[in-house]
Amino acid sequence: MKYFICALTRHTLRGDNSIAGNCLLGIPSESTERILPASGAQADFDETGNEEAFISIPALFKLKDQAAHHRLVLKKKRTLLLPRIDVELEIPEGEIQALPNTLNEMFGYFRGIYFGQNMVLILDPDKLLEHTE
Repeated sequence: MKYFICALTRHTLRGDNSIAGNCLLGIPSESTERILPASGAQADFDETGNEEAFISIPALFKLKDQAAHHRLVLKKKRTLLLPRIDVELEIPEGEIQALPNTLNEMFGYFRGIYFGQNMVLILDPDKLLEHTE
């Protein structure tokens, strides 16, 4: 299955050194309707006349320094505000592993994790919508 991949980056300062922790987030492309730039007021996002719910991934992960560059409109008429989408990646379903129970309780909106060149947390859009409602 194909996934849109974006990097979640957290920067902290300790003395003169900047420490960055990176994680990749994978969103199933089959759950999405379209990708748009995240510019303009949210009132401009409502192209259909229906009320849409917006979920900011940087806000959800408390990434204060990370801006949302893309709007990813889900088929369920919800919009994810995301950091820049870097690539679309094919990830074999059999290679996605379940999260450990401890993490699954805290982050129930993930389907699992993929270990390739980098670690990719796989988002489950349906669970995310349940979590944020």
